[in-house]
Amino acid sequence: MPPPLVYSELLGHLVRSEPWLDQGRSSYARAGDALSSSDFETAEAYGRITVQEAQEAYDLFAAWLIEIPRILTANGVPPEAVDQRLGAIAAEIGEHQLDAGWRAYRGLVDDFAEACQGSDSGLAAVQLERARSAWQLHHDRACDTVCALFDFAATTLGEEFVGTLWDSLLAGMYERSASVYDPDNLPWDQSVQRLLLDIFEATRGHLAGADRDGSFAISEEDDRWVITFAPCGSGGRTYESSSAAELSADSESARRPSVTTGEHDWAWNTPGVCLYCTHCCQLQQRAPIKRLGFPLRVIDPPTQGQSKPLCTWSIYKDPAKVPDDAYTKVGFDPPRRDPR
Repeated sequence: MPPPLVYSELLGHLVRSEPWLDQGRSSYARAGDALSSSDFETAEAYGRITVQEAQEAYDLFAAWLIEIPRILTANGVPPEAVDQRLGAIAAEIGEHQLDAGWRAYRGLVDDFAEACQGSDSGLAAVQLERARSAWQLHHDRACDTVCALFDFAATTLGEEFVGTLWDSLLAGMYERSASVYDPDNLPWDQSVQRLLLDIFEATRGHLAGADRDGSFAISEEDDRWVITFAPCGSGGRTYESSSAAELSADSESARRPSVTTGEHDWAWNTPGVCLYCTHCCQLQQRAPIKRLGFPLRVIDPPTQGQSKPLCTWSIYKDPAKVPDDAYTKVGFDPPRRDPR
């Protein structure tokens, strides 16, 4: 049997070694499978990789929770109004304790690993679930706080400001992605591998899937790879946090779904898209088109009112095969096609 983890030169760290079509099963589930067969070394490897998978989400939330209030005040929102809104959010959804929660989660993963080293499958399973639950709690509180701050930004500075806010928060990521995926720096077949491995990892870290364990669906088509989140563990789950029947449109609730009401290039020109989800439009389509001439990933986002919020990402094997509407939906003219 191949080792569960291998070093990836593309990402510069360990990644799961299964074929891509098998990568949709969560690392928590893989660890559980290994515990069931008393393969404690493999179980420990899968349990420990969950920390790496969650790292990006932790890093981004930690930065955004600081940066969003700063940007709002820099754009004219009174500091006392920002503080008041933050207090109201904390009172409703619970005050986020992201740093402390991250330390607790990592400690529980260490406890799980110790149980594996002691060949105690029962204790290891308990500790692994405790770790997953701890990360879900602190991940979701941080995510909900970010979502509520975007709702506050749209309310105080106008919905159009949401695109500007994301540009401020993601500027560094725009430039890094453009450098990494420039065809002069990385052949496209390797970019496809990197794009897939990266989204596998991030999706697990955000605890996608109905069981909130980081699961997703993946399939291969002739021209692309397709990844579906049901739901995405960050923006996608906000569609399920409340319903229009429960909260009026002018509600100040932190749990009110914050969605676009108009058409914007930075939101696929589609009303009803979660304001948090729109950063994927900026980061995966608009910024790469502007800098590289093509999108990195093409996204069909969920919208408010769907009975089951599905988000679908496509990574094309040849960027020349990306359809025209991947450009036009985000405000760009499609490239000229070779008529041959």
